[in-house]
Amino acid sequence: MSATIVKLLESKNMSVTKVSEISNVPLSTLRNEIVKPIETWSIRVLNAFAIGLGERPGDLLNALEAQAYILDINDETQTIQGVFIADKETYQQIRTVVEVNHLEGWNPTKSDIQELLDEAINPNPQVAERFEKIWEQEQ
Repeated sequence: MSATIVKLLESKNMSVTKVSEISNVPLSTLRNEIVKPIETWSIRVLNAFAIGLGERPGDLLNALEAQAYILDINDETQTIQGVFIADKETYQQIRTVVEVNHLEGWNPTKSDIQELLDEAINPNPQVAERFEKIWEQEQ
């Protein structure tokens, strides 16, 4: 559930049920959407919550949007998103993967970087085999 919208509702002593009643949007629709990322909400749902909270939809959207994403790579400390990578070669490899994919729109979290590091240190043989098959098919 979106913690931000829940906090806003609680601060105004408003429930999802009350938002449904005020906005004439079915409660099931609101409950289904509130557990999804705000970026996927329909305008109808955003408007319903705006009406219930007494906000303009644009102002509510600005309040609900996540903070700006920052890709934190620090060569001096060999950290990416705060994850320390001790081996310099592994650090450089993961950094390259992260930067290339970030340019394509991926915004990795700390746990994503930790997964990459774990896979680099202890590769899953099944995953490696799948990659080998893919590379063989492309050649």
